[in-house]
Amino acid sequence: MTNTQSTADKRGTTLINHWQCGVPVTRGPILTPFVLFLLGVAALGLGLAALRFFSPLGPFSSMNDAYAWGIWKTFNVMTLTALGSGPLALGIAAWVFNRQRLHVVMRTALVSGFLFYATGLVALGFDIGRPWNFYSAILPWRWNSESAMLEISICMPLYCFVFLSFEILPLFLERLYYTGNDKARAFLRHFSPLIRKAYPFLIIGAYVIPLMHQSSLGGLLLLAGTKINPIWQSPAMPLLYLIAAGLCGFAFTIFLLLIVCLRYGRALDADVLNELANLLSGVCVAFLAVRLVDLTMRGQLHTAFALNGMSLIFLFESALILTPAVALRFRRVRETPRSLLNMAALACVGGTAYRFIPTSIAYMPPHSTRYFPSVPELFIAAGWIAVGMVGFILAINYFAVLPGENRTWDHSFRPFGWPHKVASTPFTPAVTLERGA
Repeated sequence: MTNTQSTADKRGTTLINHWQCGVPVTRGPILTPFVLFLLGVAALGLGLAALRFFSPLGPFSSMNDAYAWGIWKTFNVMTLTALGSGPLALGIAAWVFNRQRLHVVMRTALVSGFLFYATGLVALGFDIGRPWNFYSAILPWRWNSESAMLEISICMPLYCFVFLSFEILPLFLERLYYTGNDKARAFLRHFSPLIRKAYPFLIIGAYVIPLMHQSSLGGLLLLAGTKINPIWQSPAMPLLYLIAAGLCGFAFTIFLLLIVCLRYGRALDADVLNELANLLSGVCVAFLAVRLVDLTMRGQLHTAFALNGMSLIFLFESALILTPAVALRFRRVRETPRSLLNMAALACVGGTAYRFIPTSIAYMPPHSTRYFPSVPELFIAAGWIAVGMVGFILAINYFAVLPGENRTWDHSFRPFGWPHKVASTPFTPAVTLERGA
């Protein structure tokens, strides 16, 4: 490990946001069999993606004139960016509704959200016909102001590569501060006031921009008209897509925290989990309420309960969200890690199902053709997911991402380099809950 030198500025004025308490993982190997498996999937997917880049879409995709959107758009972008909405959901709860204790898990949400967005956006470069024209998005005089995709194509890269990147910047500054030399620390002391001045303005953008593009993803589907089954096709889709993003954001943050803390033997604050679970339950109830009112007002309630194929899919999707909505109202469920993990997983599946179904299963163009992703499409999609997972594992090992007890952190980081030697102290994976102050 790279140990820090003593400094008069031991609290680190360059840490920018002391309320986000992160502690890096400094024990255990990084290059585990699971990581090797992920690297293999990523290598296969990226290899196929590289071949696709120099080849037409035909040999790599089952897309056709009726189904112009494959799973690289409908799953990697439309669906997985909902799971990456943790920074939006937690940020609004923490900053707008003053749930200050949630700041402690914000870094976990920020890093996972950045990886979901970044991998989804890069994957789009292999999906579109002429990716070398993507630079047009930053040239206003080349914008097609009549395109429904305009807002999304601008807002999503802007959010990921400007606002989200700015929010995770303290992770890099913090490591540089504690592992750098005196010149680096002096530079960061000089540089940090500028970041602090910009922080409030960029925070506003970090929440307004995703509100716009998450609702616009739902609005985009309105253009499909009657091609989408009436159970899902609705003027309320922009609102429902936005609520589903919040639902998935809370659910995936809970799921991820429990999984990584189980893996690395980290203690979690029971009050923080309790609050996250409460919020998740509330968002699930809000989603189902809007869905029910929408179906009633459009006169489609009988279609939703017709017990045919699409009706059963709707009922299954709703049950996945209704179960955590009800179960998480009970304190015993919220305070039991296994139950909380199961409920968060159900909410993740239910929320992502709502985002995925209208773009694929319930999308029925008036042609006698169907779409099912080809094998290369599936491998490429899985490859980008594996890239994101490896990125997260590296992030929590090299940077202070996961919540932890700051009093136990001696400001030490793993040195860059891979593979890393096995740490000195073995550990027993276990989830330990302790109540915060």
